[in-house]
Amino acid sequence: MSIDENTVKVTGHSNLPAGARIKGNLAVKNSLLTGYTDETAIQKDGSFVLRVQRPGIQGSMDLTVLFRPDDQVDAIRNLYGSGGNKLEGPYVYQYEEKERLLQEVRIGAELDPEQDRTTPLVKPVWNKPVDYGSPQVWIKPDVKQEGNYYHVYARSNLLEGSDVKLTIDFPGRWQFGYDDQTKVMPDGSFSMRVKKPSLANRYTLVISYEPNEDIWINAKQVYGTRGERLSGSLVKAANEKEGFKRIEARIPIQPKS
Repeated sequence: MSIDENTVKVTGHSNLPAGARIKGNLAVKNSLLTGYTDETAIQKDGSFVLRVQRPGIQGSMDLTVLFRPDDQVDAIRNLYGSGGNKLEGPYVYQYEEKERLLQEVRIGAELDPEQDRTTPLVKPVWNKPVDYGSPQVWIKPDVKQEGNYYHVYARSNLLEGSDVKLTIDFPGRWQFGYDDQTKVMPDGSFSMRVKKPSLANRYTLVISYEPNEDIWINAKQVYGTRGERLSGSLVKAANEKEGFKRIEARIPIQPKS
């Protein structure tokens, strides 16, 4: 991946068949910008080039390159089975559509256009815990300060596709704009980042997961649509009267001087 003033360019090779369609998408953190995408076909030698217009605003960005068998012509779709169920390897992720769990191929990278000019798209390595998918949820976070951001890297036994959020709890006051959210990876891991506050001298990073009617069908079966099946030390009451439960992990922060 290379970056200039106007474009984020991705070049690469794949073992996908010639003619397979892949997409590139660029998203800006804490922004509702849409339309920064490109689509191309895999060439006969497996090569591809994607060119995504770079948004004219500052901020950390996420680039995603995506292949979905269900979006292909019949000949290519049939190679990978119904809903991509024949896909294998570290680039395979789940997604839900019309209450069906399907599979796609995805690779991505985080970038800061003000500092990065080239960035590799790294092959992931997954390590599923033995109790992956258990309703007794645990989260083990690791926080690193990098520049003006806190990066939170966490291992957990949460199901893939679970929506987790990162916020900052400031003692005695409300503060907006310090948040992030993401989906849990295939082995229960996830990463998020949030801008470091410049004025507060103490605060808490809060990781949360709250089941609801919109969670994937497998998570409804394990956690319940109200989180009523959740257990463990991280469980909090989201609404005691109606029996809603949530997961919350809190990380006190002492900012570096």
